[in-house]
Amino acid sequence: MSATTDVAGRTVKNTDFTESPAELLDELRTLTAAAGRADLDARLSLARERVCDPRLRIVVTGESRKGMSSLVGSIVGADMTAVAQPGTPVVVCYGETESTRLVTSPGSGEVTELAFPSGILADGVVFVDMPGTSGEDSGRAASTLATLPTADAVLFVSDAGREYTAPEIAYLSQIRRICPMVICVINKIDVYPRWADIQKANRKHLNDAGLDLPLLPVSSAMRELATRTGDAELDVESGVPQLLNFLRDTVIAGADAVARNAVVNDVRVVSDHVALALNTELDALNDPRRSAELVERMCTARDAADRLRQRTANWQYTLGDGVTELVVDIEHDLRHRLRTVVREAEADIMKSDPAKRWAAFGSWLDGRISECVCDNFVMAHTRSMALADEVAATFAEEGHVPLPELHIADTGSVLDPVQSLEALESGKAGILQRVITSMRGSYGGILMVGVLTSLAGLALVNPWSIGAGVLLGANTFYEDRKALKARRQAEAKVAVARLMDDVVFQVSKESKFRLRQVQRTLRDHFTEVAGEMLRSADEALRAAQEANQIHENRRAARMDEIQDSLSRLRQLRVRAAGFATVPGATR
Repeated sequence: MSATTDVAGRTVKNTDFTESPAELLDELRTLTAAAGRADLDARLSLARERVCDPRLRIVVTGESRKGMSSLVGSIVGADMTAVAQPGTPVVVCYGETESTRLVTSPGSGEVTELAFPSGILADGVVFVDMPGTSGEDSGRAASTLATLPTADAVLFVSDAGREYTAPEIAYLSQIRRICPMVICVINKIDVYPRWADIQKANRKHLNDAGLDLPLLPVSSAMRELATRTGDAELDVESGVPQLLNFLRDTVIAGADAVARNAVVNDVRVVSDHVALALNTELDALNDPRRSAELVERMCTARDAADRLRQRTANWQYTLGDGVTELVVDIEHDLRHRLRTVVREAEADIMKSDPAKRWAAFGSWLDGRISECVCDNFVMAHTRSMALADEVAATFAEEGHVPLPELHIADTGSVLDPVQSLEALESGKAGILQRVITSMRGSYGGILMVGVLTSLAGLALVNPWSIGAGVLLGANTFYEDRKALKARRQAEAKVAVARLMDDVVFQVSKESKFRLRQVQRTLRDHFTEVAGEMLRSADEALRAAQEANQIHENRRAARMDEIQDSLSRLRQLRVRAAGFATVPGATR
């Protein structure tokens, strides 16, 4: 039992309830409808949708060939190798019977869906097994980052054969900035006896990068063998049961707590709005002499709420200035990152003839561009969340103001309109071209030296002129190859510059569009909150004014009605508080 404060400021005891949050929200919607507050129904409808959707999305990612699919299979007890397709995400959810199907999503392409009767899946968990990433294919990393804004947790899988590399730490930092709940898993501890040393080294890398993340060792193979043989000790040694317990105790329980607290907050805010008019009218009915004071107080509250809705409100200036500064910073960051890539590309081009390795160079360049765009959009996402907090603080210096969800880190299709790197001519010269080039140089050498030696009585074609022709022909051939190489290097630089111009054009446009979306989302959200406050003040003002017009023989009945409504609101708040205090309450 614990205490809470009701809408009238009294302290009441919390009791335990077994009802669902959806039933409580439906009852509150009935009260708001009776009070004529249809504007609050949208908030309660969204709250009901949240509590009625128990799914918890856990994205599994990491470098290729680290055992991600086998790990998911060991967790849910399914054979993932039979359904996994190269380069295709696999969504694993609960089903009464095992089934597999291939679906096409407009934004994500082909996705394999596996339904399986598993205990953790029955709890509402959905695993999203993403294709493995690698340094040569940063596009897959971008695709994974695109799924993180809607993820509740991320499992980052590596193996015990090698400690974290710099790209893995950078990738983890990106993930952490988008999804706060990240769990690192070291797989294949049965294959590498010194896995504990790798775990210590990985812990040091995480600490050095400022990443305070859990790091759990597991063996999918040992888990599979323990399940097949029924060996309980081997099962514990595999580490998978400990991972399951961690997911249930930390991820699932944490999501339950967040959902329950969201219900408590929604009930508290909505009941406060409804109770404001009721309490004001009740005070006016109890003491008609205070009507003028109550009307004046509600007029002040109404003016304050109305000022929040105006374009001249401080939070509007904070939002506008913040978005303008954010657009400039994000575009500067993008150009700075891409200029660094251009310098790296030009330095690589000047090392040798680019035509001989143009395909590999293009793949490397695409990966670096994708990496830079991912970093830039993650930065935009982080800065947008910070701006939302700043606007919220300006909007209401006291009290909690709910924030909308901002998802702008998706880079899955940003680079689709960008043209591919232009092709270069082959670096190999034809046999005829080589002969002609050599003969051109040889002819000049033979003629020049032959004329000079003819003054000494020798023939035009003599050993000296022939030797000079061979030397000048070889030199001409070498200089021609050198010129062709320089020309291809210049053409390669131009191709890189054109590609970067296209990238900057497309990405900058998309980035500005998303940041404008952030501005509109925050503006509409806080305007809506201010509108709710204004409507509540208007209702309270109207109630205070109408209380004086109620006939004496009607006062007692009206006071009873108000008391009954306030009592129901108090009970709703008490019951909602129970969801935040009862362990294991339904999400």
